[in-house]
Amino acid sequence: MEWAIVSKTKDIEIVRAAVDQLDINERDQRGRTPLMLFITNRMPPEAIQMLLDKGAELEAEDKLGETALKKAVKFKQVEAVKRLLQQGAELDSKHGILATAWNAARMDKAIADLLLETKGAVRLTLSSEEEDAVDDILYEESEHKRCQKIKLLDSSVLLHAVVNGYNWDDGPEAMIAAFENPACATITLLDMYELMDADYWLEMDEEEIAESEERNRWRMLAIQLKEKLADEWDRG
Repeated sequence: MEWAIVSKTKDIEIVRAAVDQLDINERDQRGRTPLMLFITNRMPPEAIQMLLDKGAELEAEDKLGETALKKAVKFKQVEAVKRLLQQGAELDSKHGILATAWNAARMDKAIADLLLETKGAVRLTLSSEEEDAVDDILYEESEHKRCQKIKLLDSSVLLHAVVNGYNWDDGPEAMIAAFENPACATITLLDMYELMDADYWLEMDEEEIAESEERNRWRMLAIQLKEKLADEWDRG
């Protein structure tokens, strides 16, 4: 009897026998534990629970650096996510929020919102009223009014949605307003850095930057983002 075979059967009695006879924290050549294999192969929730009840290691990482919780997110195993959380699976990562299961789940808001207790996480699912508020900002024709509305936001959730929904061809001013808003979360700043391709502006030749005030404003935002994010990492 081997875990590679057991993890592909749906026969609960075979699973029960394996749990009693085999090492529940055994690793395969890719560093995966039986718990990871069960999740990857979409085993029934009761089979996964058998491993958990036997004390399967929750925080083991395979050679990809993925834990059982990250596997559950990756393969959209909602019930497995819930059971792992109930068992006490760690949400935070020593490598920061980008290395968390919450970050890996962001393309599936329903799963990501199960992981909201992750340090630095932002709720992604919006109410209809919140969606209307975000649309009101994103589709505001006056740049001045849009910036004013962003400055008045006191919700990290709404700021995050605005930044991720923004049309970056509309220029830097609205995003400068978002950056300067104290409610802007670190993950939102990280998204902003990536969405605006900050490295592009940081590496641009000074002569090219000097050709327009807009380019100078983009460069300024890129520099400030880089400095603020560096400070965040130093603190935390």
